[in-house]
Amino acid sequence: MRGDRVIPGLGPRQPTHARARAMSIFSRLRRPRVAPRTKRLVTGALRREEVIAGIELLLGRAPASEFEIEETLRLPNIQQLVEYLIRSAEFRKRYKLMSQIEPAWAKGRVEVERPASIFLGDRVFCWTHRGQPLYVVPQDVDLTPRILANGAWELHVEQVMLRFVRPGDTVIDLGANVGYYTIILCAAVSPKGIVYAFEAHPDLVRLLKATIHVNGFGPLIELHGCAVSDQPGTLTLALSPDHYGSGNVVPGGSNAGYDEGYPIRLQVPAVTLDQTLGERIRAVDLMHLDIEGSEPLALRGAQALIERSPGIKIITEWSVAMMGAHVDLGEYVAWLDGLGFRFWLIDRETAQLSPVERTGLVHLPHCDLLLSRTDPG
Repeated sequence: MRGDRVIPGLGPRQPTHARARAMSIFSRLRRPRVAPRTKRLVTGALRREEVIAGIELLLGRAPASEFEIEETLRLPNIQQLVEYLIRSAEFRKRYKLMSQIEPAWAKGRVEVERPASIFLGDRVFCWTHRGQPLYVVPQDVDLTPRILANGAWELHVEQVMLRFVRPGDTVIDLGANVGYYTIILCAAVSPKGIVYAFEAHPDLVRLLKATIHVNGFGPLIELHGCAVSDQPGTLTLALSPDHYGSGNVVPGGSNAGYDEGYPIRLQVPAVTLDQTLGERIRAVDLMHLDIEGSEPLALRGAQALIERSPGIKIITEWSVAMMGAHVDLGEYVAWLDGLGFRFWLIDRETAQLSPVERTGLVHLPHCDLLLSRTDPG
């Protein structure tokens, strides 16, 4: 990905020459040429290489013939070229194929014809499968390729979330990343609900702020740029330049060789949910956690909030190895059990919920769980 970054259009790994030509098209779209005195748009100025780049970019192929190039060169300007190509049956068919979401079981999914993603240098502007605009990281090899290709990320988690969230609800999203779940949850709780989003990586916070703004969700999302743990203070975040979905808090006492695949170290502020939100929120309806093994710490720092939220549903990533680096997993499970929670495995293929006995939790492979005090039905 680092050598073949996403360009405006239809996904990663476009040839370098196509990327350069495509950037010429979009830079001219942003700054149309004008005649020096009349200030009118210059027409009849298409170049052959721009026509070829437009066809490669929007139709995903080389020109079929010299005749196709010559016919397209008759268009008066760049805007007309782009309009002509995106109105073609070939483009609509290609985009319909690209926007199809797998797996096909996803009930209630929203299928829209998503506009072409646009490479903006330090970010890519794209759309989710629900038609919501989103900024993502160009060099990321986790979320970005999936969202650009399908407009979706971990649909099984999304489907379970939307089963339990209602307009007016109070929701907490821990590990918000670029905000894929954040904006979906916000749309679900609007117009009177609220989402409290927490993200520790400063680069992702910057993109998430832009996504919140472009969706017009400012009044409905409270964004916190910090880690969440069981104690306030400062924590060390281990980061990878390519895996923006996997930044993780370095466990206390770890040596310098911890998680060598994530060589970047960053000091970030940490808070507890009880400290930050405890006096402001009466109860929480839904909490989502995906913070790479720090989930037990975050929940322990929210004990008072959880205790006064009898109907809370918690959807959490569950990694025995990652969580075990921070806490005694047996003690953590016993603590959750003492709070009255029962456990359901979220199936990745069907999004169905299967009950899991507490004794089996420490042996589960990497997965996602629903925690609830009542039968989810």
